[in-house]
Amino acid sequence: MIIHHRLEDERRGSFFIMEGERQIAELDYDLQNGILNAYHTGVRRELEGRGIAGKLFDEMVKYAKENKYKVIPSCSYILVKFRRHPDKYCDIWFRTEDEPVGAACGVRPK
Repeated sequence: MIIHHRLEDERRGSFFIMEGERQIAELDYDLQNGILNAYHTGVRRELEGRGIAGKLFDEMVKYAKENKYKVIPSCSYILVKFRRHPDKYCDIWFRTEDEPVGAACGVRPK
């Protein structure tokens, strides 16, 4: 499974996986002033539960660390991953007083 990355206009980006001509998963973000706002993670319904979102997440974390970006976890999936292991992501987690609640992609954390 190959994870592709695209960055448009140096500010809108995506990590994604293709199956033939069809995109099956994506993690979308905005980038501004060294802050990566990860606002959406999606996997085709029939492929959920196979660890695909986790692979995209790991690639995003690697990219953020390599480029010394801070991450705003606006997506509920990413916020849950950060909250489960705050020590693991403290070097890239951009925390503010008005912390995101993970509602950007429409799914609330459990």
